[in-house]
Amino acid sequence: MAFFLEKFKRIYKYLIILNIILLTFIIYHLFFSKYYWEETGEKKFVVEPGRNLDQIITELKLNNIVPSSLLFKIVVKLTGKEGQIISNHYLFKNGMSNLELLELLTDRVANQKIKLTIPEGYSIRQIGNLIEKKLSLSKDKFYQESSIDSLINILGLKDKIKNLEGFLYPDTYDIPPSISEKALVQLLFNEFQKKIFNINGIELKDTALLNVVTLASIIQGETRIEKEMPVVAGVYKNRLRKNMRLEADPTIQYILPDGPRRLLYEDLKINSPYNTYKTKGLPPGPINNPGISAIKAALNPEDHKFLFFVATGEGGHKFSENYEQHLNAVKEYRAKQKNDSIKKK
Repeated sequence: MAFFLEKFKRIYKYLIILNIILLTFIIYHLFFSKYYWEETGEKKFVVEPGRNLDQIITELKLNNIVPSSLLFKIVVKLTGKEGQIISNHYLFKNGMSNLELLELLTDRVANQKIKLTIPEGYSIRQIGNLIEKKLSLSKDKFYQESSIDSLINILGLKDKIKNLEGFLYPDTYDIPPSISEKALVQLLFNEFQKKIFNINGIELKDTALLNVVTLASIIQGETRIEKEMPVVAGVYKNRLRKNMRLEADPTIQYILPDGPRRLLYEDLKINSPYNTYKTKGLPPGPINNPGISAIKAALNPEDHKFLFFVATGEGGHKFSENYEQHLNAVKEYRAKQKNDSIKKK
């Protein structure tokens, strides 16, 4: 009898341990197991006012944000948060647990924002591609909103530019998930106005503003090195003064449907008012959205005699006063490219 009693106690002990392990597994799976959907990136989700718990959970499952409606509902019930889900716009990251999702849906103090960095020198087309990926907005709608006459009129540039290329300020922004394409254009445009008119002594408007921003966009396209920007600006000022073509590669990149890419000689023959290899003077408008350093360089170009520049292959540029010096600099660059190519093999 004592033997069977001892055996029963041992079995009972194992059953308790087994139940604890099973309960731990269930709790972990319910609350903490992370769910990864097959789609890449983040997902927007809207809890509309008046939605009940079952409707919200059904929509979460339909959007493939939770793997199981039943399991998520159990978590909601166990935590006692049935009536605490807040009507709002949300952005869910891939790999969140049921508990993390519920905490986000019920947190009244959470100020959910998406960090969006627009690099200096991005064109409207590039910004559109970026926000489609990062914010799930429509790049086509963004482009349409950037062509609204009311904003262009604020600049005094009606009939002179077709959209706000050059006037959407590149920076890092905290964006609410509920933002629309129209509101985003307005935000970037407002920031441009704030930055440009905060420059000491600036009194630009209409054509003068357009010319400065257009030149700044070319400078931005040529170099990322801040100390080089006034030098590059001086080169273009000298070429304009001498009635020379600017021959700026970034203006060609702007008109390429498959750019940016390595330029070919045929690209320089494209018929376009933006092709500064064929037309003299500035192009009709900016070719990207420049940062404040490029704008300041366009306003204050360095005074020198340089007319040409070419990449050094080390990040910067070599500047020349005449074509003969420029050809020698080009030879140096090509020789360096060849040596670097040999070293990689």
